[in-house]
Amino acid sequence: MDINPTAKTIKELLLSGRKFVIPRFQREYCWDKRISKTFFNDILKQVIISNQEIKTQSYFLGTMLFIGDYYDGTDSEIYVVDGQQRLTTITILFSAISNKFIELGDETLSKEIFKYIMTTNDNGEEVRILRSKTHYPYFAYFIQDRKKENNIEPNTEEEKNIFEIYNMFSTLLLEQNIKKELKKIYGSKEIDNLKYLDLLKALRDQVLKCIFVSISTKDKGCANEIFEILNSKGKQLQSIDIIKNDICKILNEEEPVDVVEDKWNKIKEILNSKNEHVEFEVFFRHFWTSKYRKVTKNNIVQDFNKKITTKEECKSLLNDLIHDANNYIKILNPERQDYDNRQEYFFIVQSLKCISEYFNIVQTRIILLALLDLKERDLIDLKVLKKVMNYIEIFHYIYNSVCSYSANRIEKIYSTFSINVRKCNNKTEVKNIIKSQLVEPLKKLVPIYDDFETKFIDLTYSKKENASNIKAKYALYKINSLYENEETFSDNCSIEHILSEGSVEFSTNIGNLIVLETKLNGEADALMYLDKKSVYKKSKLNWVSKFIENYSEWNESMINNRAKEMAKILYNSLEIEI
Repeated sequence: MDINPTAKTIKELLLSGRKFVIPRFQREYCWDKRISKTFFNDILKQVIISNQEIKTQSYFLGTMLFIGDYYDGTDSEIYVVDGQQRLTTITILFSAISNKFIELGDETLSKEIFKYIMTTNDNGEEVRILRSKTHYPYFAYFIQDRKKENNIEPNTEEEKNIFEIYNMFSTLLLEQNIKKELKKIYGSKEIDNLKYLDLLKALRDQVLKCIFVSISTKDKGCANEIFEILNSKGKQLQSIDIIKNDICKILNEEEPVDVVEDKWNKIKEILNSKNEHVEFEVFFRHFWTSKYRKVTKNNIVQDFNKKITTKEECKSLLNDLIHDANNYIKILNPERQDYDNRQEYFFIVQSLKCISEYFNIVQTRIILLALLDLKERDLIDLKVLKKVMNYIEIFHYIYNSVCSYSANRIEKIYSTFSINVRKCNNKTEVKNIIKSQLVEPLKKLVPIYDDFETKFIDLTYSKKENASNIKAKYALYKINSLYENEETFSDNCSIEHILSEGSVEFSTNIGNLIVLETKLNGEADALMYLDKKSVYKKSKLNWVSKFIENYSEWNESMINNRAKEMAKILYNSLEIEI
């Protein structure tokens, strides 16, 4: 087994110059207030106060497991296999401490602690030390933004949990609360005269001094094996472990464990087939919600025991799990080769990427599992499938990405639809279910146009990475594809600032943006609009031609109205006819 264990401090890890990546398919950040508060108090208890002096000491944080060697190797990105909950919590805590330094008027200390949250690459550009796809963009643009300038709301349960933990730390870090906890240990006389700023610095230093055993390996298979060993001893059984045991009990035939074990391992192999780690329990809940009933993590075992009681049902379930695992991995990591690089399926791949990567809405996996199943059983035409996926895509862009509404209330709609549509026997039935149990329920939830427009016209896109970039980018490429009457986004285009970025106050606003061929974008560069028009005239894009036809001149006062016109185009594209 090719492993490299060594003792390291949190400071050494965060100053290693590496980016620590939490794969999309790892479980979400799930430490709640109770666990996080316990962590905070454990750290605080290590701070030694004697004769009005504050000292820190070593404190063991357990084991962390990585793919890649961050202290001797050359990899710039290191994958976190075990340790993401602790590293995420430390990042949230440091972000909260940084904010306290700002409130106390000490910008220097705020910047210094942020070097454990952000680093720079060889080009001097800021990069995030910890990066996770599951809570992007909220974590990146709130927790990892020192001044908290991005107006971004938590949408998913994971993001709301991060927000609550941050707020809890902010409260625990108040001077009176820190001293209250320390007084329980040292008494009031020892604590009252200590400076608040010194206590915050001590907390920072105590975290940085924490020691952990770092285990690194280059071998992904080896990492998974080590992970199972580390987490098997003394670990409370997960719901999925209980379900597996129950299946073994029901299938009490000759050598039943081998049968279940083989298929169980096959499912795991599929879920890890695209170089990522997919939590079996997360997949199983989405599968179950798509096929049987909407469930939570807490009631899934009980529901399983009600639904699956016979040997035949167990065998069928295992086969269905293998089938849907193949589709699940296509949903999470879509590639054109999944569909033999057939051009008619390129839109499906693009739409899956938008839903998964741009909007990061996990509830969509429930309905997408059902839709891909229908296609494989030839119960839905490709044309209808594309319409439905486009509807889901635009809906979530408006509902979640721009308007920041919670996706939780969508899950019941998707579950009901998916369960019922899987029972259909012909395409007519499928179409009727799409209309009555998907389109109509979602229509009732579509934000009113004025709410969408208000938030849409504030979107920006700039060279400096920000939370709005991805929302503006999607809108621009989507509008361009509508003008071109093309299903997929253009591969040879980039985003053009009509009034050059930085030339006027609202130059990065979406109303001042358009899609242009990359080569022409380079030619246009920082020219004045009247000079840019001659470059735009070379474009073969319908949207660009329409723009120069409508605007003989262009100035800052026109930006807002054009943003509203763009909002209408996207909002009206939500219409669907099956």
